[in-house]
Amino acid sequence: MKLSSIRSRILVMLLPLLLMVWGIFSVAIYHLTEEELVEAHEAQTYQLARMLAEMGGDTISPSFLREDHLGGDYFIVIRDGNGEDRYLSATHAQLPKTLKLSAQQVKSNGHTWIVWQFPGEKTDQRYIIGVINDERSELLEQTMLNVSLPFALVLILSIFTTVYIVKRGLRPLTNLSQTLATQDPESLGKVSADKQPDELIPIVNSLNALFDRIEDYLLREQRFIDDAAHELRTPLTVVKAQCQVIEREKLDEATRLRFDNIIEGVDRATHLAAKLLEHARAGQDFTKELDAQDLKPLLQTSIAQQAHAAREKHVDLQLLLTEQLSGVVDRDDLSAIMDNLIGNAIRHTPVDGHVSVSGERKQGWIQLSVEDSGAGIAQEYQGKVFERFFRMPGQTGSGAGLGLSITQTLCRRNGIEISLSTSEKLGGARFTLKLKE
Repeated sequence: MKLSSIRSRILVMLLPLLLMVWGIFSVAIYHLTEEELVEAHEAQTYQLARMLAEMGGDTISPSFLREDHLGGDYFIVIRDGNGEDRYLSATHAQLPKTLKLSAQQVKSNGHTWIVWQFPGEKTDQRYIIGVINDERSELLEQTMLNVSLPFALVLILSIFTTVYIVKRGLRPLTNLSQTLATQDPESLGKVSADKQPDELIPIVNSLNALFDRIEDYLLREQRFIDDAAHELRTPLTVVKAQCQVIEREKLDEATRLRFDNIIEGVDRATHLAAKLLEHARAGQDFTKELDAQDLKPLLQTSIAQQAHAAREKHVDLQLLLTEQLSGVVDRDDLSAIMDNLIGNAIRHTPVDGHVSVSGERKQGWIQLSVEDSGAGIAQEYQGKVFERFFRMPGQTGSGAGLGLSITQTLCRRNGIEISLSTSEKLGGARFTLKLKE
């Protein structure tokens, strides 16, 4: 039978367990209590048989007696109206001459006895039966022990088994939680409703609907950034073109300073629009199939494109490769990633500094590193540098704060792990990429 409900799964497993626990508990109590009750019953039976034998002038054959039959836990007395004992089954207890016609306690020989006296209907005789109180207490304690011990064991077994059954019954909920925890925020895929319990299907459907709305919202945001970047580039280009036709030499000093500020502001706005457009395109759906690429020519091209900026700042830019490397990546995306990282390293490296690009095969991965001899990035900021528009405190450069955010987005869609640390060799920042081989 297929169980499509969490409730049904738990009940189907739990009800047989409860029945089994009840059966085990009942059988255990029966067997543990049986011995005590049988022993007490046999002792009482022996006293009756002994009394009948003695009243007939006989005794019980010793071959039928056991050690527990010889104990003095019970006695039977027949007393006449004058208080004389006509029959006494044992002399373990010294009874007073007067007794109440009901149950009572009598202390004798260091023991407490529970004594019953019953009157005869046709004669004035009294029939007295006594049992030592310790025997009754022992029977009660043993019975309680026999009940409590199996109950405790069964209770412990029930608790552990119930926890296991509930955990197993709620496993679909745990699996759903793990699926949601591993969901990529950049590309929200639908959660499959197949083989889900009845209780989780509405939740899964609601989550899928929410994911669809989030994806629509993200697409609209990306399209807006793309359109806005396109729209901004045209008027900025026009403004800069108009500024460039102005004869700067004919302007006075104050006007020339304001003019230079205008040109600088237009350049920054143009750079920001270009970065916004690049960021929007990096976040778009990626449908290309990734193939293994020879990394050496890609890295050499990136080094060559940044060589001019390095020479202007007198920065030593090196490529260090110990072996031929190839990684599964999109060529254009890796070029954009390396351009951003190398350009960022050069900008934050002081004059006459060093920037090193290296690659090696490590534990089944291809590891690329970009290191610089700059001031590095403090530990408290290393988790924030990939956020959009984040700029280090005190930074005076003209960057838009989008380069590393774009780099991280490109890495995600190529399955590249990117991390930031401090370079042990150069002392500045060290960005590490892990590519599939």
